[in-house]
Amino acid sequence: MKKSVRGVLVGCLLLTTTVTSGCSVWETFAIARAVVTAEKIASRHDDLPKEPPKEYRNYTAKVLRQQDGKGLSVELPFKLDYASLPADGKVKNPERYFHHEDRCFVDIYHGSMVEPGQKMPFNLNSFMKSYKDADKLHPMLKTCEQRTINGQEMTYAVIKVNGEGNKQKLECLGIYSGNDFWIISYGYKEGDATAEKMVERSMKTVKII
Repeated sequence: MKKSVRGVLVGCLLLTTTVTSGCSVWETFAIARAVVTAEKIASRHDDLPKEPPKEYRNYTAKVLRQQDGKGLSVELPFKLDYASLPADGKVKNPERYFHHEDRCFVDIYHGSMVEPGQKMPFNLNSFMKSYKDADKLHPMLKTCEQRTINGQEMTYAVIKVNGEGNKQKLECLGIYSGNDFWIISYGYKEGDATAEKMVERSMKTVKII
């Protein structure tokens, strides 16, 4: 309740109490002190957020290994779940590491190519593998460029999706590691500064070790 409205109600309550109960001046004053004290306590909550934003802390490095001993290292402020995926004729031993929540999600798709020397193309289709029925989300590739992160060449992409009335931004990285590939997809609601900051910090730590 706003403070101005609450003040008016307090005044009305005191006037009504004095007139109807026949209280003395001192009794009315005691009631006033109690009511005002309660009003001050309640007003302390006016400026508190109804649902405080979740802050991301305690980043730890996750090392995800591939069969040749190398692996992907990335720092994240939460644990990752795991799922093996069926082979599709071009990719063998595909697997997925992921974390999904209301604020954001992280998906890491890994596999090795069946044909040595063949490369997984890093494009809209491969970056959208984290989504089921991706076409229904109307994805739009906004950026796709080469970047050097931690001294290693990667493909960086920005994708906008608008599924179920929920506009989201995806920031993705595609990395080759020998005959293996890693695709990291970060997704969050547009305008969420806390999630965007988490993605920025995590993305800077990505490397093949």
